[in-house]
Amino acid sequence: MKNAINYFYNMIIDDIHQNNKMYYFDYLGSHYALVMYDGEVELLQDIYNLHVDVLKSGVYIHQIILNKDGGVATLINGIPYIMMKLHYVDRDIGFDDLIPFFNCYYNGDSKLSRSNWEVLWSNKIDYLEYEINQLGQKYPEVRDTFSYFVGLGETSIQLVNMVSNHGENGRLMAVKSISHDRTKNDETLFDLYNPLNLVVDYRVRDIAEYLKHRYYDGYNIENELNNFLYYSNLTEDEYLLFLARMIYPTYYFDLYEDIISGVKSSKELKKITNRVNDYQKLIQYIYSYYKSFLRMTPIEWLENVTH
Repeated sequence: MKNAINYFYNMIIDDIHQNNKMYYFDYLGSHYALVMYDGEVELLQDIYNLHVDVLKSGVYIHQIILNKDGGVATLINGIPYIMMKLHYVDRDIGFDDLIPFFNCYYNGDSKLSRSNWEVLWSNKIDYLEYEINQLGQKYPEVRDTFSYFVGLGETSIQLVNMVSNHGENGRLMAVKSISHDRTKNDETLFDLYNPLNLVVDYRVRDIAEYLKHRYYDGYNIENELNNFLYYSNLTEDEYLLFLARMIYPTYYFDLYEDIISGVKSSKELKKITNRVNDYQKLIQYIYSYYKSFLRMTPIEWLENVTH
């Protein structure tokens, strides 16, 4: 690998360390990583362009280093890799780390856009319903909990459709920003600053995903949630999109896929199911707060607020 790095990037290095799909090394006082790329080739230029826009905006992320031929990815032993100059402190993500991305607005077109939530979520649920019908007998714990979380997903789609019908000609009054495919409480700044994780979406995406995962990891998110709701200056549509995202059970569907693929045990579902009632009260709290200043079509199961 040292010879390949020298040939493709003109870097002569002494020590290199491998960890999973990455090679780490230092060069001229900076940290670098050669990262295996397993995504779609047609997205590479969009990834590079988006990461350049982020850096130009003053938000720190890892910088992609082009190879000697000007390519984003380099084929080494038949495997595509991307070179990055790293910018991060080795610690877990905190709420404040998300704010620069929340404020990093993006108005352009990109293949990395993920803002068509109702379509993505509907397709996801349809696929999982088909899959559970085929595999449900093998995973009884998943089968027994599946309908409840699909119901949450359908409520989220209902909310997004409600928002879509608000605006003139179906246009949402919602800001798009540089976001992340996933933002979990236990991820590190390496993940947050990794340009391969970037997407374009409504700016409430990252905050909602972070708070959901943090809650189900056992943390009290009340202060972070209240500060966000009261001081983030959201539009009416963004408030509703945030609620839709908080209701949508990403954490459950991610765990479902890990169980079906054999990565995790179905016993881990208890971490979620044991907190379902308390999380529902949290969602009802947000809904009740919204009703104090927003005009909303009532959502039946959220009307019975329990304090």
